[in-house]
Parts: sequence; structure tokens; C-alpha cells
Amino acid sequence: MNEDFLQFIWNLRLYDSANLMTSEGECVEILSAGVRNKDSGPDFYNAKIRIGNTVWAGTVEIHKKASDWNLHGHQNDKAYNNVILHAVEKNDVVIRRQNGEIIPCVELTCPEDFKKRYLELSESEQNIPCANYILGVDPFKTKFWLNRIASERLERKTADISALIDETLSDLEEVFHCTLFKYFGFKTNALPFEMLARSLPAKLLRKYSHSLSSVEALLFGQAGLLDIEATDEYTFKLSSEYQFLKTKHNLVAMDKSLWKYAKLRPVNFPTIRIAQVAAILSKYQSLWEVIITLENIKDIYDVFDVTASNYWDDHYVFGKISSKTVPKRLGKNAVDNLIINVLAPAIFTYFIYRGDETLRERAIYFLESLSAESNSVVNEWIRYGIKPENAFQTQALLHLQTEYCAVRKCLKCTIGKEVIQNIIKQTIK
Repeated sequence: MNEDFLQFIWNLRLYDSANLMTSEGECVEILSAGVRNKDSGPDFYNAKIRIGNTVWAGTVEIHKKASDWNLHGHQNDKAYNNVILHAVEKNDVVIRRQNGEIIPCVELTCPEDFKKRYLELSESEQNIPCANYILGVDPFKTKFWLNRIASERLERKTADISALIDETLSDLEEVFHCTLFKYFGFKTNALPFEMLARSLPAKLLRKYSHSLSSVEALLFGQAGLLDIEATDEYTFKLSSEYQFLKTKHNLVAMDKSLWKYAKLRPVNFPTIRIAQVAAILSKYQSLWEVIITLENIKDIYDVFDVTASNYWDDHYVFGKISSKTVPKRLGKNAVDNLIINVLAPAIFTYFIYRGDETLRERAIYFLESLSAESNSVVNEWIRYGIKPENAFQTQALLHLQTEYCAVRKCLKCTIGKEVIQNIIKQTIK
């Protein structure tokens, strides 16, 4: 049994309570198991336990082996001096408080069927260990847990953004600028896009937001993509303007070899994505100041309703005409992904920064306003009966899969705990 499972059987009293005895031979009766501690310190607090003829109140610590107490450094932590009972699977060493008193210890045992059922889930080869039992979980509990998990995913996404806030000395416009660029690179070109953003601060680009050609010249030039022989008027114009701006602002271009094209659809080539970013940035003097005021999902679509300049209608790279003429518009799916991966996390981070609850509600509202995402992970949940209603819930399912199911944290998951409880109840019957 691992420690999570021992805590689980302690909390639900699934152990053999009739034969609980300390290592010194005193009878133990659990009057109250206590409340699970989710912070640092002993595992359960406000426990009430009769040991021999004495009733004790305090905390309880759970370990697989008694020696884990010392392994975890509890002998040096005063918070553990009020532990009234040490519950373990194997009592392999005597544990004492800092004053030398022995801490009463009991070994927890439970029916082998319980262990077997738990191992069936924790060692399952399925992507979703409890897939065959999900529909037996109370739908209200499932929905509540998904809402909690979706917020947890937002909190996780804010970690990188929060680090940028510290790095930029709370320059929120620059933080959003870097986050936006990184998204436009997807996974393949995320790093070079982030490097591009850092080489062209938001304040510098803001100075030229009135001119699309200037913004394009700065972005393509800094990206190193104008380091070619110009074969058309558009390329020549951008190259000339970049050389002027490069000298004026003492800029150093990136190495164009950083950009990757292999295995990308042409519409996702870095050239197209940079052109679309340029179209967005030249639409507003300060994109961040606009974004932070938006309250309606329709307004977001209006902001990002952009098309790359005409040159890109029949080009995917500089100097090579495409056989098809297609305006390179930023589509709805791209904007939806932008809302999910940039706008909602940025606004949620701003809520943490400002402490304004309306910002948190707005971030969640934006996600709830989007249709449920469709991908292999979400489709698997749907196949087993969990049907998300919107992107807020699909984000929850993605987080649940990667942070709980994939690492088998079944007993830290409300759905997993409910499934195991239901299976054990059936076993008892």
C-alpha cells in the first residue's frame, strides 16, 4: 500500500479497527479520524483517539513505514510534537517526540480485496484508469470536480506569466506581448517567437503601430527573414525600412535558421504567423489596454478579426508565388485557441495580481463561452460518458488526464476516490 491509500483507508475507517493496538500493547479506539490536512504538517488534525484508558486529541501522521518519519525530517519539525498517533503499514522503528517521549504507533491492515481493487485502478494500462466505473459517480460531484480542476489548470498556466511579471518588473503590457508571441509559435516555433518578442519590446512596436509596413519590417527583419535577396517590391520595401529602423534603434537580428517549417501546414509557417501578428499590432496602439477592458466574447473576435497583408494572399514564404490565392485570415479556431491559451490565463493572472474577483469571473466566462474542444484526450472522455459542455470543461479534462490519470493520482481525484469507494462498498456487500 502506498501512503495515499493508507490515508484513504484511515479517513474512511476501512482498516481492521477491532484489533488496533500500539506497539506497546495498548488497545486503540478511533473516536474521530480527524480532518485531512491539505497544507504542511501532520496528515490529519482534530483527531480524537482513546489509547488504553486515556482519550487524546491532536494530530495523526500516516506513513508506509514508521522509519519514513525520520526520512521525511519530522524529527526536526516542532509541528509534529503534538502527533498523538502514528499509523503505518509497517512499524519498523520506534519514533519519539523531540522531548524523548515515544509516539504511539499502530499498524493499519485492511482486507486484501480492498488492496486488489485499488491496485486494479492504480496499475491499469488504460489512459483513464477508472474509465469503466465513471458513470457510477454522482454527476454533481463530477461537475464540481471538473470546475475545480479547470481553475487549477488556469492557475498552472499563470505560473509562467507570473514569472514574467517579476522579470519585467510588473510591466503587464510586456508580459502580455511575450505571452501572445509565444502562442503564435505553437510548440514548433514557440522559442523563436518568444525571442522575437523579447528583441522587440511592446513599447518599441507601439511607436510604429500606425504603420503596418513598419511593424512588418521590424518583425520580419528582427526574425532574420529579410536576410535574403529581394526579388519583389514588397520584400525590397520591407528590407529597406528595416535597415533604417535597425540602425535607428541599434537592433540585432535573429538567426533565420532558428525558424522551423518541417511538418507544418503552410498556413502555419512562421512567415504567415508573423504577418498576422503584425496585422493585430498595427490595429491598436496598445493591444493589452484593449484586451483588459473586453467583457464580451464577441468583442474578442472583433479584435482578432485580421488578415495578413495582401502579399501573403499568394505567398507562404518570401519570393515564391503560390499556385493558390487565399487570404491568410486568422480563423475562429485560431482565435478560440488564443482565448484558451493566452487571453484567459493572462486575465486570470491579472486577477491574482490585482485581487479583482471580476477578472477571475471574466476569464472563466470567456472559456465557458467557447465550444468544447475536440482532440484525442477529450474524445476518450466522451467515449466513457463524460460529455463536456464548453472549453472550460475540456480544459479540465485535459488537466485531469495529464496531472492525475497519467500519474495515477486516483486518490487525490474526487472522481477516483468516489470510484474506489463505490468498488469497495460493492466488495463489502
